[in-house]
Parts: sequence; C-alpha cells; structure tokens
Amino acid sequence: MLMSTLWGAVSSLMGLFYSGIQVMVPCLPPAPLSTAVITTDEYMGTWYFVAAAAWDEDDLKSFKITDSSILHIQKDANDTLTVTENARVGDQCQKNTWSYFALSVTGPFLFRTDFDAVALIWDGKLINCPSCIVILLVDENEEVSAMLFARNENTADEVIQAFKSKMECVYMEDFLKAPLKNGYCKLDEAA
Repeated sequence: MLMSTLWGAVSSLMGLFYSGIQVMVPCLPPAPLSTAVITTDEYMGTWYFVAAAAWDEDDLKSFKITDSSILHIQKDANDTLTVTENARVGDQCQKNTWSYFALSVTGPFLFRTDFDAVALIWDGKLINCPSCIVILLVDENEEVSAMLFARNENTADEVIQAFKSKMECVYMEDFLKAPLKNGYCKLDEAA
C-alpha cells in the first residue's frame, strides 16, 4: 500500500515536470498513454511495423536485418500483456513472445516481466494518425528506439514523414523504414 501511494506521488510529480518541459520544448510528445488506456480493446490486436528511429544508429541494428514485423498484443490475467512478434528476417519467419506488466501503479511504464525492458506507448495523435501507435522501447541491451506501428499493412508516406519529423525534433535522427520486400509473416507462419 505504501509503495503504491509513493509511486502514485512520484508519477504525479513526473507528469507535472513533463508538462512544464513541454512548454519549453514544444516538439516533445504529449504524455504517454496510461496503462488503463493501453489495456483497452482499442489497443489490443494486430499492429504492423512501419518505421523506427533512434538516437544512435547502433540501436537500429536489429531493424536493419528485419524485412517486416507484426505485433499482436493481448490482455492476460494479472494485469499483464502478451506481445507476440512475427518478424521476417531474410526468407525466414521468426516468432518472439514477451509479457509486460500493465500495472496502474507503474503506469505509464510497461515493464517486461523479466524486468529486462521497459516500454512507453503513445497514440497516433502525435503524428496525426488515429490508426497508429508509437512505442518507445529500452531493451535488455539498453538500446533505445521509437517504433511506429499501424493497424494495416499500408501506411501513407505523410504519416511516415510526420513520424520521422517528430523523432528528429527530439534528436532521434537515425531512421529506418521497414523494407517490406518479402511481405509480412502471418501470425501462424512463424516458427
């Protein structure tokens, strides 16, 4: 109970601090979505990888070998989300599955259940795309990337350019668009 109250106070202070910084740096994104919002049906289901940006080009190395990727997000018991990725690397389909805590007490942060990664999610309003999300991920290698996902396989060039522009504004100048040369792996294709 004490930890919950303490985290709530820290989270509120961080929100106020972030709001103040936004006034000084207008290109910062709005506050990330809360875990209560992320776990609604609106954000569950299939998302297609469109592009990624990072502060350091090395943080994009895993994306450089990936032709395409699909995420499937599903709400599970005990305030967790299961995220299944089907990625096409070369001619092969690869499947990865992770679980994230979606606890209101740690919101808006989504901690992977092994605590090796943390994610924040923004809705597509950031780039004027209601059918998109932007995920900021710090992975187990401490690589930081912002990823654009859309609900369908085709994303307008204007949306991709808006994402790139917003990321450049926060100095994430290294950018990569999904090549999509070999198509997407369907959720049941990956091994």
